[in-house]
Amino acid sequence: MSKDHTAHEPEKNSEPNPFTLTTPQGGDTPSIWLITSPHSGHYYPRDFIVKSQLDSQQLRLSEDMHIDALLADVPKTGASLLTATYPRAYVDLNREPYELDASMFSDPLPDFVNKDSTRVLGGLGTIAKIVTERLEIYDRPLEFSEAEQRIEKIYFPFHSCLKQQLEMARDYWGAAYLLDVHSMPSNAVRKFKGGKSGSVDFVLGNRHGRSCDADYYDLVYNFLTDAGYYVEKNKPYAGGYITEHYGKPSEGFHTLQLEVNRKLYMNEASYDLLVNSDEMKNLFSDLISALINKTLEKCLKAAE
Repeated sequence: MSKDHTAHEPEKNSEPNPFTLTTPQGGDTPSIWLITSPHSGHYYPRDFIVKSQLDSQQLRLSEDMHIDALLADVPKTGASLLTATYPRAYVDLNREPYELDASMFSDPLPDFVNKDSTRVLGGLGTIAKIVTERLEIYDRPLEFSEAEQRIEKIYFPFHSCLKQQLEMARDYWGAAYLLDVHSMPSNAVRKFKGGKSGSVDFVLGNRHGRSCDADYYDLVYNFLTDAGYYVEKNKPYAGGYITEHYGKPSEGFHTLQLEVNRKLYMNEASYDLLVNSDEMKNLFSDLISALINKTLEKCLKAAE
């Protein structure tokens, strides 16, 4: 297990790919399920770290740490896996392309920018003002061109790939399915009691029934509860921009958001994976396998 708890920096003068797409081996057909992790990126550009008034440990507080690693075996089940490279603190892929806080910038923002969304007002727009714990990232105003560059080079390529994967699946299978996986700090759900984590283990969101057919929502809920976990439905997380934007069941696109309590697989103080973290990795693989089997069975029956 890695003992590197600092923000990962790229090599000098290099620009890493904005995402990693891993598809199942040996298949030419598009995957009917796409699994995404838009907040697990941990590639921190040097200029961002320099401009931030927070240290590496603090910057990582809003990161979905290790979720990409826990999902690493998903392609073996037959699903495709799309993970972010850059961190949420640098550019948030689970937002509209231009949700920006005008108070963060030294120059006026264009009229097309959404300056008043709930997420912006909470400090968590496409370019975040804070990390969790209300810690402000910057000690100086940014220029709009800085935000625009991040959005053009990182945000749009990620979403272009995501959209393409879903459209390919829908065109081939008649429907496409997306599971957007996130992590939540244990203190975010500490008022709940009863799970393996001592609180809520998972939160399953489908935008209150709007983003996915009920049978897949119920399958995930029943699978996790049958495994002994405590699952909440749509509270306190009903699904973010990705779940809402791409979830259009009437057009054949179904999306779910899944939040996992970090206490189940990592030490929240040291950021280390727990010794039993493989249990969570296997749980994800088994869950995705169950979803794929049900989905393919439905598609084959529809084709008869």
